[in-house]
Amino acid sequence: MKVWVVSGTSESADHFEPLVFSKKPSQRTLKKIARTWDADDESDGPGDFGTYVYLDVNEVEVDGEIE
Repeated sequence: MKVWVVSGTSESADHFEPLVFSKKPSQRTLKKIARTWDADDESDGPGDFGTYVYLDVNEVEVDGEIE
């Protein structure tokens, strides 16, 4: 099984907890996440979607077997 994991880092090196999705998040969803994590309402940042947050989006294999 694969999941999508979204985490973020701000310009000031704050780390945002990973969010896990069962399918690849849309650009609209990623933009909403970035804007939620960025406390600044301006859209002039150097990060993703004009924020001060850099998103990291990865597809991850999940091993559900426990022995």
